[in-house]
Amino acid sequence: MSAVIEINLVPGAERRGSTSRRPSGLKLPSLPAFGGDSKMPMIAGGGVALLLLAVYAMWNVGARHAQLEARVGEELRDSTRFATTIELVQSLQARQDTMAMKIGIIAEVDHRRYVWPHLLDEVSAAVPAYTWLTRINALAPADTLDTAPGISVQGNAGSTQALTRFMKNLEGSAFIRAVTLVTSEQTDLEGRAVHRFSLEARYETPDSSAIETLPVILIN
Repeated sequence: MSAVIEINLVPGAERRGSTSRRPSGLKLPSLPAFGGDSKMPMIAGGGVALLLLAVYAMWNVGARHAQLEARVGEELRDSTRFATTIELVQSLQARQDTMAMKIGIIAEVDHRRYVWPHLLDEVSAAVPAYTWLTRINALAPADTLDTAPGISVQGNAGSTQALTRFMKNLEGSAFIRAVTLVTSEQTDLEGRAVHRFSLEARYETPDSSAIETLPVILIN
C-alpha cells in the first residue's frame, strides 16, 4: 500500500504529515532586543569606560613610579658625587689654609731676620768721634701692643756734646725710634773725665724707600 503525500498550498496553514512537524520541546536562544531597553547599552558602555580608565590609571601610576625611582637613583648618585667633591674641596681648602699659615710664619721670620743686622749697623754708624760702646743688650717687647724689639746701649763719651750727637744720630735713623737716655754720669777713666751713659731704643719698621735691594749673583 503506497503512502499519500498531501501538500497544502494555502498560506498560513499548518503542514500535515509526520515529516513536516517540528519537535515541540526544542527552543532556540533568543538574542537581546536592542530596541527594547535603551539603558542597557549606556550601562555597558560606562562599565567598559570605567574598566579602561582603571587600566590606564594603573599603567600611569606604574610609569610614574618607575620615573620617580629612576630620578631618586639619579639624585642619590649625584648626591654621592657631590659629597665626594665637597669633601675634596674642603680638604684642599684646609691644606691651602695650612700652607698660607706656614707661608705667613716663614715670611715673618724672613722679615725679622734682618732686624738685628739693621739695628747693629745703624748703631755703629751713629757713633760719633770720642765715643765708644761697651755693651749692647736686647730688650723684650714693651707690651703686647708694641712687639718691636729693643736695644740697650752702654758706653762712654768724651763730652756731653758727643753723647748728644750720638743720640741725635740714632733718632735720625729710619730703623730706630724712641731713643731714651736712662743714665748719665761723669767719671774718671785713666786720668780723663768721661761721661758714662746708658740708653734704650726701639726698632722701627722703615719705609720701603729706605731699604735697598741688590740682585743675587750666582757664581758657578
